[in-house]
Amino acid sequence: MTTAPLDLDLLHRLLDVPEHEGTYRLVRHAQQTSGTLAQLVVSLAVAEGTEPGSGSRDLLERAASRAARYAELRSALADRPDVVTVKGPSLAGHYPTGVRRPVGDLDLIAYDEEQLWRAALTLCSLGGEPAELSLFVADGRLHVMLAVLWPSPDPLMEEEIRVELCTAAFCGDFATVPVRHRLPEDQVLADLLSVAEERFQRAFHTKDAVDLLVLLDSGALKPAAVAEAAVTYRLAPELVELLDLLTAALVHPQAEPLRRALTDAADEERARRAATSPTRPEPDLSVPARLESGRPVWGMPLTRVVRAGERCALEHRDDMTLARSPVGDFLLVAGELVAPELLAAALAAVEDEEARA
Repeated sequence: MTTAPLDLDLLHRLLDVPEHEGTYRLVRHAQQTSGTLAQLVVSLAVAEGTEPGSGSRDLLERAASRAARYAELRSALADRPDVVTVKGPSLAGHYPTGVRRPVGDLDLIAYDEEQLWRAALTLCSLGGEPAELSLFVADGRLHVMLAVLWPSPDPLMEEEIRVELCTAAFCGDFATVPVRHRLPEDQVLADLLSVAEERFQRAFHTKDAVDLLVLLDSGALKPAAVAEAAVTYRLAPELVELLDLLTAALVHPQAEPLRRALTDAADEERARRAATSPTRPEPDLSVPARLESGRPVWGMPLTRVVRAGERCALEHRDDMTLARSPVGDFLLVAGELVAPELLAAALAAVEDEEARA
């Protein structure tokens, strides 16, 4: 049941493009906002009766092909019930027939490290490359975030195929909002909170507002349940901000009851964060010190190798920390800049061990 229209008029308002500028300008603005948002605009225009040209058809065909590829990868992990998919596919199921939810990457949550590495090995056996690694410690447990990539089917037009696996459902900001380990049992709540969690990485934009709209339209968002989850998962301010983005463009009958349910929780969460916010800049810590403090570190791939074991082993050597994972070796770093001599030393260390093996 649709209670508020998802149409081009709404997208004009969300993207702040005057209606008299037409759909061409709307598509161009969408492309500038997000790499995949044009899929939504073009599919909605076609659904409203615009005859697509060759470029529009190609865009939608590439989006459909990308979604099908992710469906294949999810099917390859079907025998792993502890690996859960969030956002993309289930949210897309709430969109009107013929309207394409933008297809970017695939997000998977594996509730323990062993399951994550088993899933990663399956994905690597299908041609995926373990390209990006992040590690952090929460509640005395090492958490892993891994991106597995495949070459783009059209490098000039779209990004690579990307699957992101993480052992934590929500990572927070590593300062005032803690890591939260598990998703809600309810898929709709899990998807909604996963969209809200994106705010820690980037500003909300039109796709997020439309995700909220289709969930409101579904009738599955009960204000009391959303508010309870927002308190538990510390995401009430983000949910209110997302509501503000949507309701600035339309009046939705389900929005105001949800806002009332979230207001007190959002105020309390903002006060809690303000009370715990660091007063001094984050110190320049080494990799071991960052891990001990609960901050993330990042891995630069050194080798790709399949090895026995289901956990990531850390080796601290003087000023170097190596992560030995079941899918390869990584140099762990504490920031964006890495000294060339450190990288050279790390490569030499793993090559020397391979030669002696």
